[in-house]
Amino acid sequence: MENILELLYDLPRERVHGQDSPFVRAARIKNENLERLTASMTEEQRDLLDACLDAGSRVEDMRDFDRFRFAFRFGAQLMAELITGRGDAL
Repeated sequence: MENILELLYDLPRERVHGQDSPFVRAARIKNENLERLTASMTEEQRDLLDACLDAGSRVEDMRDFDRFRFAFRFGAQLMAELITGRGDAL
């Protein structure tokens, strides 16, 4: 059974970016450069690059989850302290 943080983190995230958003522009540039790079590589080099990109993606996914977990726990702790009156932040 997954824990609640994993369930919340894996919820579908529908974020729509406009065609002119910085996100879409950066993704387009990245894809164009990757296509240019792989076009000039041998099959062995492409396989090695794919393995590196896959490993990098897994590492980034783990980092994203760690950030989410920290922020979720921080927010929950902050709310608990405010509700119980232990935090005079407001």
